[in-house]
Amino acid sequence: MRIDVLGPVEVTEGGRVIPVVGQRQRALLAALTLELGKAVPVAGLVDALWGANPPATARTKLQAYVSALRKAFGQDVRDDGPLVTRLPGYLLRAEAVELDLSSFETLTARAREAAESGRCVAASELFAAALALWRGPAFADIESSVIRSAAEKLQERRLRALEDKAEADLAIGRCDNVVDEVWPSLTANPFRERLRAMVMIALYRLGCRADALALYLDGHRVMVAELGLEPGPQLRDLHQRILADDPGLSPIPLRGAPGAG
Repeated sequence: MRIDVLGPVEVTEGGRVIPVVGQRQRALLAALTLELGKAVPVAGLVDALWGANPPATARTKLQAYVSALRKAFGQDVRDDGPLVTRLPGYLLRAEAVELDLSSFETLTARAREAAESGRCVAASELFAAALALWRGPAFADIESSVIRSAAEKLQERRLRALEDKAEADLAIGRCDNVVDEVWPSLTANPFRERLRAMVMIALYRLGCRADALALYLDGHRVMVAELGLEPGPQLRDLHQRILADDPGLSPIPLRGAPGAG
């Protein structure tokens, strides 16, 4: 069985879509997926389904949602299938599920190992494969505040992977890729300094010095107007190096900058 959560939640098996109906049943699946292979306490599942004000019958209703999910999975025996009872709650068995989030984590870990060993082409390709798993915001169709909070953390991991891919691409001269792939995310995340640095460097190396400088000034304007803050020292230093046409200009990873993760 395959579960995709990097976008709207979808469950498939053998090419057939398994319907998981209703917000609370889908929130239950999402909560179990986030802790794949671990027992999720009943209290945590109740929180994911109902938030701070669960009904008095929440535990009984949770049991009904678990039974419905097992039925959707074609699970005839309660604890012989993907979804099993494990104190203090329920567990989705990792060996029974192919999860896009797990694949994303595996690919990004391999990509970072490749980058650290100087294999930037391999790193770029692995990051590209990881990012291709995303079909939209994680858990895009789940309304639960608990799941939405988890989705925001996953979005941070996606952005870090995008930044790391851009760094690998800059190291191998794929500046066009950086501009094309990073700019949309920078537009959506204008305070993220490492993204801005990646695009500035790529533009400069493509001979678009004025555009690189304009991108810095635009970021400066937005940060001062909306945050009351100047760009960080590393981004300011990059701006000065571009102004000076520094011949030694090279990719500058802003891992410690605000918004860099």
